[in-house]
Amino acid sequence: MPNNTLTSIRLPKAPTKIVDILSPDEIKALIDAQNPLTSFGSRNIAILVTLLDTGLRCSELSTLLFENTHIEEGYLKVIGKGSKERLVPIGALTQKVLWRYVLHFRPQPIDETNDYLLLTIDGEKLEYNAIRLLLKRWGKRAGVPRLHAHLCRHTYATNYLSYNCGDVFRLQYILGHTSLEMVRRYVHYASSQAMVQGKISSPVDQLGIKKLKGYKIDRMLRNNNKCRTTLAKQVITST
Repeated sequence: MPNNTLTSIRLPKAPTKIVDILSPDEIKALIDAQNPLTSFGSRNIAILVTLLDTGLRCSELSTLLFENTHIEEGYLKVIGKGSKERLVPIGALTQKVLWRYVLHFRPQPIDETNDYLLLTIDGEKLEYNAIRLLLKRWGKRAGVPRLHAHLCRHTYATNYLSYNCGDVFRLQYILGHTSLEMVRRYVHYASSQAMVQGKISSPVDQLGIKKLKGYKIDRMLRNNNKCRTTLAKQVITST
């Protein structure tokens, strides 16, 4: 039987692209574009802050039931892919904006048997596509046209690692990933952000080679430069 020549061909590796997460200025611009004292503004801010603080998928947020929103206890009971349930923690700021929406602006749901957290102004479920379209229009109006739900998920995961909120295994559970493969990408993103924003740790700097820090040649070079400068000035003056 002849050999298959295709078996010796190596598949090309997919390029790894670094995703620019939402910056604090972009997030501020998005918040400033909404009025938190209105029904729409309070709900929309709750959507954005929850996405940034939990890394939920857009579909998971749209199907989040009100009874699974444990604001006071500080967590959400999320039903993810494959109908798998997981508990996702929320921070104090997310608790605050969710309470504001629920207590002051959330309408009475039309269907009590399917009582979702996020509702339209008429009390119906806020669908997945409605949230996607809302974020797209909101981003354009606020000067952040690249805004979408998955970018919020990237931002959450990267910031989670950058600010040392927990280890990769906890992040894997919160995001609802079945393996660490995707989480490894977020580790790469977080490392890239640290290189740009933080001080890079140099291996040579950590060696503490005192002789190099106070090397005499530096003083010799400075003295030589002073002599050259003085000589140049004298030549210019004499001419």
